[in-house]
Amino acid sequence: MNKSILSLLFLSGIIIAACGNKEDDGTFFPDAPINPDKDKLIQLVNDLRAAGQNCGGVNFVAAGAVTWNDTLALVAHKHSQDMAANDKLSHSGTDGSFVDERITREGYVFSFYAENLLKGGPTEEEAIMAWKNSPAHCENLMDPNINEIGVGTSGPYWTMVLASH
Repeated sequence: MNKSILSLLFLSGIIIAACGNKEDDGTFFPDAPINPDKDKLIQLVNDLRAAGQNCGGVNFVAAGAVTWNDTLALVAHKHSQDMAANDKLSHSGTDGSFVDERITREGYVFSFYAENLLKGGPTEEEAIMAWKNSPAHCENLMDPNINEIGVGTSGPYWTMVLASH
């Protein structure tokens, strides 16, 4: 298995919490913006990539800029809707699909892909910081193989699909 797939499997059970939806344990998850600001997201990601990052003890040198891709954003939005409808943070869709299948289904031909998920985080800055502070998500953000992203939200759920042709 490649590193990206292992990261996805590892992350499938992780919830990055922010303090909308209330869990049984009383944890409150605010809704994400209905239409996240793609320019702000691109700027935040590119600022991280340009600076280089330490992701859980692994140093990443500066990486090239990413651009927005509407197809990846659509894939991300649909997956966030699926998670919100089922109130379940998971890399697996209710139809059993994983991100590679969802990307292909929308006609995007990829050579590399990754997916970051989040529950909670009401702003673009908070979502990117949550991913930056999670080693595996940070590695996805810094991966030099990535050159396009798309982000979609629904309720408290965020999905970022990162890929390259």
